[in-house]
Amino acid sequence: MADVLGKAREEGLGLTFDDVLLVPGYSEVLPSDVLLNVDLTKGFSLKIPFIAADMDTVCGADMARAMAFEGGIGFLWKSDLESQVLAVEDVKNTLNRKIEKPISVLGSQTKKDVLEVLRRYRNRFSSLVVVDEDRRVVGLVTGDKMQFAGEDSFVRDFMVKDVVVASGTTSVVEAYHLMMKRRVPKLILVDEERQLCGMYSFKDVKSIVEGDRHLYNLDAKGRLRVGANVGVNDLGRVERLLKKGCDVLLVGTAHGHSRNVIETVKNVNAKFRKDYDFVLVAGNVATYEGARALFEAGADVVKVGIGPGSICTTRVVSGAGVPQITAISEASRAAKEVGKCIIADGGIRYSGDVVKAIAAGASVVMMGSVFAGTEEAPGESLQIGGQKFKSYRGMGSAGAMTDNASSIERYSQSVGKMVPEGVEGMVPYKGPVKDIIFQYVGGLRSGMGYVGARNILELQGKAFNRVTSAGQIEAKPHDIMGVKEASNFKG
Repeated sequence: MADVLGKAREEGLGLTFDDVLLVPGYSEVLPSDVLLNVDLTKGFSLKIPFIAADMDTVCGADMARAMAFEGGIGFLWKSDLESQVLAVEDVKNTLNRKIEKPISVLGSQTKKDVLEVLRRYRNRFSSLVVVDEDRRVVGLVTGDKMQFAGEDSFVRDFMVKDVVVASGTTSVVEAYHLMMKRRVPKLILVDEERQLCGMYSFKDVKSIVEGDRHLYNLDAKGRLRVGANVGVNDLGRVERLLKKGCDVLLVGTAHGHSRNVIETVKNVNAKFRKDYDFVLVAGNVATYEGARALFEAGADVVKVGIGPGSICTTRVVSGAGVPQITAISEASRAAKEVGKCIIADGGIRYSGDVVKAIAAGASVVMMGSVFAGTEEAPGESLQIGGQKFKSYRGMGSAGAMTDNASSIERYSQSVGKMVPEGVEGMVPYKGPVKDIIFQYVGGLRSGMGYVGARNILELQGKAFNRVTSAGQIEAKPHDIMGVKEASNFKG
């Protein structure tokens, strides 16, 4: 079979997902037997090659948490610094074996004081340990008890006094069995003098002991992994996120083959590489030269894609871009030369597109529209004509740039004088993201079976066919009426 991508390169021809199909071959590989884990860098693996995009209608803390539970990872969008730091903290603390420093209040404080403490921590929890002036545990404030108290009521009058405590050396497994036996949602840990020294939450403990931890994407300390977009020239943000345990930093802009991105990559490595363990991703690019420049600057991974997203108008506004299969193929040539990986970002509609993106040279795919509309995506769902929808917009859209200073920076715009490179719209509500991942994992496994690839590395470089317009029509349901759509295909 001719080298379709190499021939397209020679002809200066750009190809995208519908322009190619993988050539089926002899296979002894069953879909259930393929391995989907992929090493982004040495010592940093994903269980599945999926990343949730750093967009304000795609990936907040809930999405990042859900992605890590499924074995992938989410990249938090570049919101205001405090919100992004709290989001990283939220994800990293999800499976905390022990809350080392529980938030506490005094019995002499009032409900009004408690509410202020909860607001300060964005109402991420509803229970506070009550201590005396010597930090000895005397009770627990819970949401169900507090709701019946007046704002000026003292904490000591509405707290739960008969609390279950245990030694500060109690293990997570011991805590699980004790909490099951005593039927308590919180287990307060104390030292020999009953001074507060930690706490377990049953929700977290249950997940650790009973959950499918072999599927989770965890760091060396057993915490969920998370990534975040830090933009350019914002070393203060980088430091704050790394201190909170952020695992992957994305120096991401609309045009990554630029001086600002290259200098930021160099500066982040120079200042933080010695003291912190993290993966540095940079992008976006669409050429061999762009990927090569970012790798040479010190990027661990390069993100590929200029204009392929369903909400992106970069190509029609600027006239610049490269069709995504060609962009992936070109960037992967640079990655192979230095033994590193690329992320294919944008343009994925069907699970078969994931298979094609990896075969073209990507190690991982980043998806926005696929995950938008899920339960975990930011934003409320809307009911229109009996159907539920959620908003989805490009970070280069007028709305995103009006709401977010980071989008102004990302697209090199000015407040009040914007030239949008994206649109805003709605997508149907899709339910939990794990259901979407299940379908895309299944499609990826199926595609690997057809071409005889036992793992991601073997899938890369498999042969393509060029597809004509007639072939594109033939590839999808046709010449049939009253099509009953499948969960993984919406015609």
